[in-house]
Amino acid sequence: MNRHAVPNATLGLPGRPANGGSQPRFYDFDDDVTRLVKWSPSPHGNKACFNELVASRLGQLIDAPILRGIVVYVPDQIIPADHRATGGTAGFHFAVTRMQGENFVAPGHYADIENSSELPAAAVHLAWLAIGDQQGHNQYLQRLEYEDQHGVSKRTKRFRLIDMGQMFGDFNWTPANVTNVHTTYQLPAHLVDHLTRANLASVLNQLTQVSNGLIEECFQDCPDTWGISTADKAAGAQRAILAKGNINNILFNGNPGLRP
Repeated sequence: MNRHAVPNATLGLPGRPANGGSQPRFYDFDDDVTRLVKWSPSPHGNKACFNELVASRLGQLIDAPILRGIVVYVPDQIIPADHRATGGTAGFHFAVTRMQGENFVAPGHYADIENSSELPAAAVHLAWLAIGDQQGHNQYLQRLEYEDQHGVSKRTKRFRLIDMGQMFGDFNWTPANVTNVHTTYQLPAHLVDHLTRANLASVLNQLTQVSNGLIEECFQDCPDTWGISTADKAAGAQRAILAKGNINNILFNGNPGLRP
């Protein structure tokens, strides 16, 4: 991958997200965007960044409330000493645009969000990809400020999925251990309380209409330095394709308490 084909970091910023187990850091980039960078290799595992990237791409296919993740390049000469001390290295990494907000706290924050219509897509996304470590955390309350068509300042709050590093339930999955598709997935209980089978139906239908080719494309185009083999990409795509075909059983077997 050519470093000049992706945003290049220009400045390492102070501060870090609360409870950031992968030691992510904030950087300014040469396209005037501030992003949260997750390092590759990750302290969590060798596929963590790849999982984040692929899960973000797949999420776009069903309009899940997840930020678009991209590959970025961080040059060696701008990495602050305290970033190096916690795993920061030069090279290609995963990043998302910096969000203002805080970790999502249920049930209170549900009353604040203005994108509750996207909760079914969040649920389908989690169940489809068997995202691990989502019970009780790893959701985010994004706070946005914008101007409406009359120039009046407005504020909104949105539910966001974050931390997709445990796609297929594993930071370090291999072609061998993703062969068997999961048959059930238990959603966070607080999310189940805000869903019905009826409002899940349209997203489930949307997922079944996603072509296998589009899914396969989401597993391509990552840096060679991440060490993701052709076999890895093929096995991961096949797992996602098979899970797509069984998504109703995965979702409803794991969450029998869903209301009609």
